[in-house]
Amino acid sequence: MSEITNKEIMSDNEKIELEKLTENPILLSALKKVFLFDIYNCGTLEKDKPMENDYMRNFALSLSFDPQTGQEYARSNEDLGKALRAINEALRIISLSFQRIDKYKKVVVDTGVPMPAKHR
Repeated sequence: MSEITNKEIMSDNEKIELEKLTENPILLSALKKVFLFDIYNCGTLEKDKPMENDYMRNFALSLSFDPQTGQEYARSNEDLGKALRAINEALRIISLSFQRIDKYKKVVVDTGVPMPAKHR
């Protein structure tokens, strides 16, 4: 994965917002669901369950069968393989993007020294 360097495209304000995003697991999960829905939702995304980093759920079955009717799609094995490869690549790229966002997470170092409350 290529790293975004200090000469990156993010402004300081954008970096701060990405840091805040890493501190909000509900929003992060919602964003993952939005980005992944059209690629990967064949009944694998759940309303009250956070989007985990398991991008290998079985979305591939929906490439062969309509999940609503159970009817098999008229697709050659070659077309099925091409679709599977394209979806896998899309999932890989999106996964790398969320890993990149995770790098903005604030690192807390425990020095063993108690810190005073901010309101004092």
